[in-house]
Amino acid sequence: MGADGEAVDVDRARNQTTTDDGQQFADAVLALLAVARRTRGRLQPLLDDVTVPQLVLLDAVQACGREGIAAISAYTLLSQPTVTQQAAGLEAAGLLRRIPAEDDRRRRVLTLTERGEQLLAAKRGLVADRLAVAWTSLTAEEQSIAVPLLRHIIGLVSELA
Repeated sequence: MGADGEAVDVDRARNQTTTDDGQQFADAVLALLAVARRTRGRLQPLLDDVTVPQLVLLDAVQACGREGIAAISAYTLLSQPTVTQQAAGLEAAGLLRRIPAEDDRRRRVLTLTERGEQLLAAKRGLVADRLAVAWTSLTAEEQSIAVPLLRHIIGLVSELA
């Protein structure tokens, strides 16, 4: 076989490796999503006064609520009507409030109430304690790349939605 034939074989092998790696990545991401769903269910007993999705929404309100519903929707990957509906329930529970935006009084922004801030901090602590076990099982090298890698994967996966 000549040089051209060998180059084709190398390209074919490289493409197959890329396809195999891509499939392994897809399988791993799907497994991560499945585990995340199961973990959400396992965390629920720790959160007797709020659901995991409500906790996620409270976290989003703290992170970007002053930017409005659209920002919260983008942050959580939930539709704007879903965010609005869930926010109404959290407002009725006294965990957040809707206030007029400073730049446009017709638009509403969300902020946590003092009770909402306290609940979020307490529940975050419970979740962090549970996840600390996993964190301490990582080597120092794994810990140094875990957070940036997870944030990068979150960005990649969110682009699929």
